[in-house]
Amino acid sequence: MRIRVKTTELTKAVMNVGKVISGKSIDLILENVLLKVNNKISFTTTNLEQAMEYFIEGEILDNTGITETVLPYDLLRDITPKFKSDEVEMDISSKKVTIKDDDGEFTLHTLNPEAFAVIPEVTSNIMFSLPLSTFRSLIDNTIFAASKKEESRKEFKGVFFDIKDGFVNLVATDSTSLALNKFTFNLESPTNFIVPFKALDVLSHISLDEGNVDVVVSDSSIKFSLPNLSLISLLINGTFPQYESVIPEGSEFYATIAKKPLIDALDIIEVFARRGTGRIIFTFSDGNVTVESSSSSVGGGKKTIPCETNANVSLQFLGEKIIEGIEHVQDDRVSLQIQGPLHPVLVKGESSDNYIYVIMPQRPVE
Repeated sequence: MRIRVKTTELTKAVMNVGKVISGKSIDLILENVLLKVNNKISFTTTNLEQAMEYFIEGEILDNTGITETVLPYDLLRDITPKFKSDEVEMDISSKKVTIKDDDGEFTLHTLNPEAFAVIPEVTSNIMFSLPLSTFRSLIDNTIFAASKKEESRKEFKGVFFDIKDGFVNLVATDSTSLALNKFTFNLESPTNFIVPFKALDVLSHISLDEGNVDVVVSDSSIKFSLPNLSLISLLINGTFPQYESVIPEGSEFYATIAKKPLIDALDIIEVFARRGTGRIIFTFSDGNVTVESSSSSVGGGKKTIPCETNANVSLQFLGEKIIEGIEHVQDDRVSLQIQGPLHPVLVKGESSDNYIYVIMPQRPVE
């Protein structure tokens, strides 16, 4: 089998499918790429929980011989960006693939494709479809709140898709904070499922800018399809926390603050927080909010920002957590709904409820 492909498309395919490879597998075959040539040319990787298949256009110069093989990913990743010719030829045989550019020839030893993991097919009707840019924004505004640590509760390492009442709700939590994003979508029968953080992070970072994402779900898997790419992931089998019960329904106090000066202030105050307790203190009074932090070893800092508020209260937050929550507000002004120094605080944009963030203040150190 001999094919000709554009160098830029080959490089893009390799870089995208590599996002699925974990780099920690004890099974060598999972650190490599399955190349298949049928009517289309495809590259596939898997880590047994997620699998990506990427299709590229190309010309089949000789359709005799084997139609699939397994290539060493790390070598393919390192050499493809270095090809200077517009196109390369790939000659596929049983034990090697020879790649030729304008003035060079490179041989890659291959593995048996029969040892490559079988990728399950997800067969169902399209559940919903969104522009990639919109879906990326929803993912980015949610997955930051999922747990990145090893958790006894695997549900915290995923994003909960709760589809009901005319909305798709995307929810993530690590038990100290919670992010909720939603968009309008009507489905006759309510449903919900948990998608692993890893799968959504891969989808968020693929190097594609256009197209719609079609989402298909089965009992145990989910498939995200784009015009020349598909990503399949196992779902997390578990019960997500009752997130609606932790979202404050009302508040005694409020504060509305311009987002940019608040983020600018937090950015510099967090420098001191990192070197101390990790906390940033918010003190509301007399139409202002003062944000401050200190470290016994290096010193401290504080900044005061005008705001609209009826609160006269001091709250302590983990600096990284409160900054992340405010950064993802899609509005020029941030609204905080406050019940008290030890009650959950709701953060959202002043004019929209499509994104909300709930964070638990820290108990003051005695």
